[in-house]
Amino acid sequence: MMKVTRMDTNLWGHESFEYVGYDKEAEVFSVFLPEGCCLSFASVKEQVVFSFLLSLDKESFILQKLIPFFPFEKSSGQMVNQM
Repeated sequence: MMKVTRMDTNLWGHESFEYVGYDKEAEVFSVFLPEGCCLSFASVKEQVVFSFLLSLDKESFILQKLIPFFPFEKSSGQMVNQM
């Protein structure tokens, strides 16, 4: 089951996403984009998610630590709309 959390855009100084989610059993980390899309990364260990949460520049983390190393797909982000 995916647990979704809101990332305060004012606190973190980014505008490219507001919600992230992680399914620990499936090892899927998702970034919900404002245009209604979702980037879902496969085979992401919990330690990587913790590193993301602790990173000061989350957008760079996505670009440098997730996209190059984890398979991902872009899909509809309807889960956030249902919250």
